[in-house]
Amino acid sequence: MDLLISLYDIFNRIITKIYGRIYRRKVTCEGRVFLKFGSGISGVKNKNQIILGEDMKLSGWLVVEGMGKIKIGGYTSINERTIIRAMESVEIGSHCLISSDVYIQDNNSHSIYAEDRRRDIESDSDYGGRGMSIEVKNPAHGPVKIGNDVWIGRRVMILKGVTIGDRAVIAAGSVVTHDIPADAIAAGNPAKVVKTINNFK
Repeated sequence: MDLLISLYDIFNRIITKIYGRIYRRKVTCEGRVFLKFGSGISGVKNKNQIILGEDMKLSGWLVVEGMGKIKIGGYTSINERTIIRAMESVEIGSHCLISSDVYIQDNNSHSIYAEDRRRDIESDSDYGGRGMSIEVKNPAHGPVKIGNDVWIGRRVMILKGVTIGDRAVIAAGSVVTHDIPADAIAAGNPAKVVKTINNFK
């Protein structure tokens, strides 16, 4: 059993190194970055669209649409199955802990109008169309900004136009639709401040 664990660890390290070399060519890295096996980067047209800080660890997915940008600070950890999508801008500070199955998105994905969504479907190349036009693929969007030292629990959703202040904590399963101030603990759907860090002790 110990031998199998050792072999798995060696295999995982080799795959992680290969992954890192492949994806580092697509993005700007400000120092050493750990891109774990199972992570991914999609939609990049130039390296400046995604900027990763020193000692940042990625096990999830980063997706940019059009000329969207994602910037993640140093020593931030993003865990498995987390997806961050940017059509405009998603910025995450340093020393953040982002749990697994988190979804962060700066846009609505589709229009609220049925006619626009119908055009989305009909023009999608997967349905035999020619691919989405800029007019169709342009839902409501707004930048997302997450400060330093923020802890985001499992299965949290953070939606367009949200700012989360430094040192905030977002409880597992929350849906963040409005700004959360610094040093706040927020929970629920929609997420609301339930306590402040200074008053927690």
